[in-house]
Amino acid sequence: MDIHSRQLYLSTVTVTEVEEGVAKAQRQGSVKKTGLLRDWLETVIHLYAARILPFDLQVARQAGRLSDDARGHGHTVGFEDLALAATSACHRMTILTRNLKHYAPLGVAVIDPFASLPDA
Repeated sequence: MDIHSRQLYLSTVTVTEVEEGVAKAQRQGSVKKTGLLRDWLETVIHLYAARILPFDLQVARQAGRLSDDARGHGHTVGFEDLALAATSACHRMTILTRNLKHYAPLGVAVIDPFASLPDA
C-alpha cells in the first residue's frame, strides 16, 4: 500500500470513525491507546489532507439511492458503510476494506487490500 499511497483517498466518514475510537479509548481510561490513536489520526490527516473526500450533497443523494436499492433487495446497510460506498461511487473509486460483505449489497467496487490491490 505504501507504493500506491499517492493514489489512496480517505473519506470524512473514516475520520469520524477513527475519532470515535479515540473518544471511546479516552472514555474507557486507556491513556496509551488514546494517545496512539490520536497521534496516528493526526498523522493520517496531515498526510492525506488534500485527499480527504467530503460527505457532500452529491454523495448524500447517491447514498439515498444506494440505500433504497439495498433495502429493495432486503438488505439494511449501516450509515458509515453507506456513506463510504456513496463517496466511492461518486468519485469512481474502489473501496479498500477487509469487510467485503458490508459492501456486497451496494454494488460498488471493493477490494480486500490484504488480498490484492487494484491495478495502478
